Amino acid sequence: MRGLHRLYLASGLLSAASLVLICVLILAQVVARNLGSTVRDAEEFAAWAMAAAGFFGLPYALHCGSHIRVSAVARFVPESLHHVMEVLASAIGLALAAYLAWYCSAFVLESFRFNEVSQGLVPVPMWMVQVPMVLGSILLVVAFAERLVRVLQHQPFEIGDGEERSE
Repeated sequence: MRGLHRLYLASGLLSAASLVLICVLILAQVVARNLGSTVRDAEEFAAWAMAAAGFFGLPYALHCGSHIRVSAVARFVPESLHHVMEVLASAIGLALAAYLAWYCSAFVLESFRFNEVSQGLVPVPMWMVQVPMVLGSILLVVAFAERLVRVLQHQPFEIGDGEERSE
């Protein structure tokens, strides 16, 4: 499982790199405007980087236990049902992530088939900027599948649940 955990970390690093790219693009645009120029399609590239940051951040956030959890519900449920709730939550998360990955893949494939390009000054094939959606959602499916298996085995999945961060 260490390989998967490294993959989640790499996904988190790609998310962080996308956020840095947004900062660089915005800073370049500010400097260019002060010099009486512009950076072509900086807003579009920043928007694509924001989408990439979001999708690449999903598997890493799940592994770190950073996704929103309704722990208030667990207080009102008997301790004996907590495991069942975790299994159900993981299974539902896996199903939703699988649907998201399937839909994103179909969407990117359609963009590729129709040779869609961006509307801006720099014509970029849309499938190229949509690939992070597919990769991030597929990694989220893998992460939820691992989480489900670990929960079924009564093992921790999230880094904060007793695992060392060095994994």
